[in-house]
Amino acid sequence: MAGRLALSALLAILLIPLSSSGAAVIWGPYVTGTTDDSAVVSWRTDLPAKGSVLYGPAGGGLTLTVADGQAADLHHLTLTGLSPGTEYTYLISLNGTTGPSGQFRTFGGGLITFAVYGDTRGQAPLFTQMERHKLVADRIAEEENLSFVIHCGDFVTFGNDADEWGEYFEAARAMLSSTTLVPVLGNHEGNRSLYYDAFAMPQWYSFECGGAHVTVLDSNDWVGKRMDDQTAWLEDDLAGGAGWTFVAFHHPPFSSNERAWGGDLELRSLWVPIFERHGVLAVFNGHTHAYERYSVNGTEYFVIPCGGEELYALSERKPAGFRSALEHTLAYLRVRVDADQVLVEVVPVAEISEDNKEVLRVYPKDQVFETVMLPLSQSWVLSVSDLLPRLRLLFDGPFV
Repeated sequence: MAGRLALSALLAILLIPLSSSGAAVIWGPYVTGTTDDSAVVSWRTDLPAKGSVLYGPAGGGLTLTVADGQAADLHHLTLTGLSPGTEYTYLISLNGTTGPSGQFRTFGGGLITFAVYGDTRGQAPLFTQMERHKLVADRIAEEENLSFVIHCGDFVTFGNDADEWGEYFEAARAMLSSTTLVPVLGNHEGNRSLYYDAFAMPQWYSFECGGAHVTVLDSNDWVGKRMDDQTAWLEDDLAGGAGWTFVAFHHPPFSSNERAWGGDLELRSLWVPIFERHGVLAVFNGHTHAYERYSVNGTEYFVIPCGGEELYALSERKPAGFRSALEHTLAYLRVRVDADQVLVEVVPVAEISEDNKEVLRVYPKDQVFETVMLPLSQSWVLSVSDLLPRLRLLFDGPFV
């Protein structure tokens, strides 16, 4: 209870006031649903207010406007008529009073860069998202020219707790104000309405950006009888995708975490053959609270649940296909995509004590744990000597 009261007090302090409007922004602003020519700017206020967005190409002035028709506390405004591959700046307004601003890049062709991370929820009473997740989100915010950030799920501990969602948005403020967020449902979201209220995105979906086709799935038990529908949709989606194909969902089909050793075997039998059949290049997962990488029949599996949650140790036993692992370290992926190849870098942010109580050190921003060139026939690993011995880099065979 004390931790919850402290969190509420913190969020009250961190509200962005718009004094003359009578309302304060408590979530956002942030961008989702970006395409070549549109994007959705969202935010939430503590009181109902009429909202609008002023926007335009970066450096060219805020010459365009879109507005809500009625006062509301949750705002999702679609910006249309945008140019592909272009940086835009926006400014939100409540009841005519200007508020926070942000920027994003529309999707387009050519070289793109995106980030992947997940499992950002706090762990009371050890730490809050402001103490751990913010370290990762702020580092991602420093990345240049990010087209989007994939969050692999478990934004919060309790999906129906609005205060926890407020803490997520506050911890990620710098990151969310600079790029597009691609959300994935984790088990802790609980399929609650607040997830859908926040992001206004479908349960599963896909999009294309540059040379990347990205498919987002819901791997949770609550899908139930609709899993057949989702799997049929997945087959159709991958059959129609162009360029390099990436898939993101929460539960990894391969893992050496003792709590879920081997990974999610049902998903492995259901979806992995589909990935192989359609030539999926890489899969991104969260859930098991330590970085791992697996190579299985032409698909690379990156498990990256290192966004701020409590971190777990891994077993010495490894499922087939294991390539590398990183324990007790906050981290994210940087993915660069062009027509000929994909470069994936694992970026360590901070070393965490084995009991999860302390941040032992924060790594410099140019540090990289490993670099993987895809397709796998071009793969190599770059490790950094001054990260040892904390980084565990294990291989089950020679480089290929």
